[in-house]
Amino acid sequence: MHSLWHLLGLKDTRRSEKALFFSTIGLLIALIGVGLSDPNLLNNTLNGAFDWVLSSFGWWFILLGFVLSVITIFLVFSRYGDLRIGGPDAKPEFDVFSWFAMVFTVGFTSSVIFWGVAEPVSIVNSPPPEPIPIAGASIESLSLAFMYLHNILPGLIAWYLPFALAFGIIVYTRGVEQYKISSMLEPLLDRDEYGWLFWIVDLAALVAIIGGLSTSLGATGQQLAGVLSGVFGFESSLLTYGLFALIGAVFLGDVWLGLRSGIRNAARATVVLVLLFFAILVVVGPTMFILNVGLDSLGIWLDNLIRLSLYSAPTNGGTWPQQWTSFWWAWWCAWGIFVGSFVARVSKGRTVKETFVVLGVAPAILLWVQHAIIGGWALSPGNLEAITTAMNESGYPAAFAAGLLNTPLTGLLGIISVLMLSGYLITSLDSAVFMLASITLGTEEPNARNRAWWGVLLAALGIMTLELPGARALEAFSAVLALPFTVFILAIIYATFVAAREHFVNDLDVETDTLLTRKEAGTKSGLKTDSSAPQDD
Repeated sequence: MHSLWHLLGLKDTRRSEKALFFSTIGLLIALIGVGLSDPNLLNNTLNGAFDWVLSSFGWWFILLGFVLSVITIFLVFSRYGDLRIGGPDAKPEFDVFSWFAMVFTVGFTSSVIFWGVAEPVSIVNSPPPEPIPIAGASIESLSLAFMYLHNILPGLIAWYLPFALAFGIIVYTRGVEQYKISSMLEPLLDRDEYGWLFWIVDLAALVAIIGGLSTSLGATGQQLAGVLSGVFGFESSLLTYGLFALIGAVFLGDVWLGLRSGIRNAARATVVLVLLFFAILVVVGPTMFILNVGLDSLGIWLDNLIRLSLYSAPTNGGTWPQQWTSFWWAWWCAWGIFVGSFVARVSKGRTVKETFVVLGVAPAILLWVQHAIIGGWALSPGNLEAITTAMNESGYPAAFAAGLLNTPLTGLLGIISVLMLSGYLITSLDSAVFMLASITLGTEEPNARNRAWWGVLLAALGIMTLELPGARALEAFSAVLALPFTVFILAIIYATFVAAREHFVNDLDVETDTLLTRKEAGTKSGLKTDSSAPQDD
């Protein structure tokens, strides 16, 4: 039995941690099994659950996103903004570029490529119902404004930052015994007394993370398959699986290299490929259309940010905002649990305000540039019709490939796309298994064996999603599996303020004691303190 625990990376773990591992892995294996044996059954089940969640709780995700945005902005620009993750003496572990690269590639995967084309084209063809939320805006600019809303702000502020700051302040700055999502409740509850509740929170978090991973890995995998078949004509699924196997081999090598070498280097390379791809795309154009629609949509987005964030179309009887905004917020929620904890891990030594800049401001600028380029490219008169036709015939994954076929330098852009998407897969898998293993084992440095088991199963999950008949089932994973965890989000945010207040008060006490000690020492040595210095008449 000891050799089995060693093989699984569970040696010297508690019984509750073994139960957490096997419960989550069992759910994951069952999901993969159903998806491979009867993809239509899984597809229909997920779609039914997805419709129920959005119709019944779409309003909740929209409201929660707005509330979390307000709370996060208050936290960052309050007196707690200068708190340093890991404590006042913590030093940054990574240089700024490596830090940003890991945050960006882990936080956004291939959503810019997949949804950056599919969503604005879909909105142009199926616009919001009358009355439209922003009167007078062109549908092209409005579609990009919704894309910015869903994949830039308030998403960054509402979903990634709360988890990152909560995990950083409570786990690293305040200090806890176990490196788990449930540890964020320790400022409010005693783990010994409420151990069962802590275990349920960790299980709900792992399930939600898997839901977000399913959507993200599935979209990336289907997009990669779409480029291979649409651009290069490789229709054989065997080739796609072979490429996944190669990516998996590289990923396993990264697992053994760990956080500092594997994930960091893969993230840096991916960011370089991203910058190269978008630089070429804006040059081949249509450049003027991209620039003009990008600026126009920027004004609509920024001028109507609150209006678009709370848009719920209550009088038309449809579910247009729920199908888009509520889906995105559910995905952000599921993905944000893992991204936030990972960002906190690589942000030790940085202040709350610095983390806000690298996770909120810098990615927002880069994401706007990317979405303006790829969205303007997709909506241009020369590409819109071809992309729409491909989407109608083959679904969302075909949209990006159809645009590439209609663009100069197709082969070069296709090759860069394959490398870029592969980089997103590797960094997502790398960071995901790192955090899944950390949360399961309760340690900041999980062993490679446990990470490898998580990686193999997540890779199988990604392959399974290739068998699903449509992209809509991918959307369902995040919404359905994230809903239970939303119950704990507000408690975690409240616990963050409790921990921040405790740390702030303790720092003031330390500073006061230090000043008093210096004053007493100065008095004993015969030196005058500032208060006893002679005053001018």
